Amino acid sequence: MRRSLALVLTGLLLVAPAALAQDFAIRLEKPWVRRAPLMPDARPGAESTAAGYVTLVNRGSERDALVAASADAAARVELHQTRNMSGMMMEPVEKVDLAPGGRVELKPGSYHLMLIGLRRALTPGQTVTLTLQFERAGRLTTRAEVR
Repeated sequence: MRRSLALVLTGLLLVAPAALAQDFAIRLEKPWVRRAPLMPDARPGAESTAAGYVTLVNRGSERDALVAASADAAARVELHQTRNMSGMMMEPVEKVDLAPGGRVELKPGSYHLMLIGLRRALTPGQTVTLTLQFERAGRLTTRAEVR
């Protein structure tokens, strides 16, 4: 019995550091959301939107990807990429890949979070809670300042 317990504890000590290292492999830096008024007089069916930005840093040794997001200030959040194809165009993307040791900056004119169906006006100085879902790292939550 003691030998079995010792083997189980030894196994946990060997596996736990790897699991913990992966849990903290993704770091979110400089999150912010662009200010946005509510548009009560917009055309029928139009939803107020805002863009969110953050730098994703993969400190791990395995590939990961941002696959979804949510925000407390919006009905839904989509992953978007801005492309210049005879004028600026935004299009939804399924995911944002993040190489081992890599970083991807979600920024104006590139990848970004599109907050859709704002629940409130976003004014400078407020914060928005963003939850980002990764393939490997799972859910990470951060507070983003409205600018």
